[in-house]
Amino acid sequence: MGENRSIYISPEYLRRIAIVVPAYNEELAISNVAQKLIQHFPEAEIVIVDDGSEDRTALLAKNTGVTVIRHERNLGYGAALRTGIESTTKEYVLFCDADGQHRVEDITKVIHAALENNFDMVVGARTRESHVSLVRRPGKWFLKIFSNFLANKKIPDLNSGLRIIRRDVILQFLHLMPQGFSFSSTSTFAILKSRYSLHYIPIVVNQRIGKSTVRQWKHGPQTLMLILRLTVLFEPLRVFLTASAGLLILTAISFIIDMLSDRSTGIGDTTILFSVSTLLVFLFGLLCDQVSSLRREHHNHK
Repeated sequence: MGENRSIYISPEYLRRIAIVVPAYNEELAISNVAQKLIQHFPEAEIVIVDDGSEDRTALLAKNTGVTVIRHERNLGYGAALRTGIESTTKEYVLFCDADGQHRVEDITKVIHAALENNFDMVVGARTRESHVSLVRRPGKWFLKIFSNFLANKKIPDLNSGLRIIRRDVILQFLHLMPQGFSFSSTSTFAILKSRYSLHYIPIVVNQRIGKSTVRQWKHGPQTLMLILRLTVLFEPLRVFLTASAGLLILTAISFIIDMLSDRSTGIGDTTILFSVSTLLVFLFGLLCDQVSSLRREHHNHK
């Protein structure tokens, strides 16, 4: 975390914020992270959620004087954030990582943007200057392309760990949030698809202290599937109309081939299969859209 802070945030603003830091085996960085937060944001509520660490993370965090909540076993990044959200009553909840990647000046910019402009969520979008492992760059690129297509919107950073959100807004979607690393991606999609205000602030992420627990080949496909599921929940026609259009194109190609062939049987079985599939996927999309709307309305009226 850097120490320069050019933007002033009043104590009144900070008293409206809870800073939630999920931590799992972060004994190398947690003391420094906690001390920086205390030093620069003394009026904010700081909650470190130790997610069943097997090292001294919880002990070192407690020694700094911040509030520490401990899971008896490792439940996941999302579960830790959920515990932090439910533990506070502040108007805004800010999430930042426990590995020392996020700089104080960037945290300050995110807080300032949210409270000055009354945004529902502000996300720190990592710039090119940020440290990213070479191994993870292809996966991040593919995830970005895939999510932009499904969201029908350019998303500067889908799963940044630095973000601030209104607590009453995230509580509406807490039942959708996964226990794992996809919490960030899910909250982004939920805000986008529900028409809440979302703003991005460019940030620079430092190289983390310690070893990451994210596994590219394990968590990457899980995130892609989650994004697909969220799109089906919030905007199912985006998925089904795309699939239906693809099948319609295949139907047309197959029909042309049938017409140009010398067979006397007319339309072939493949063309019939494609045409029926096109109709079924389209009708299923309409049905899914209605079910999705009813489900969201039912939850909103609880």
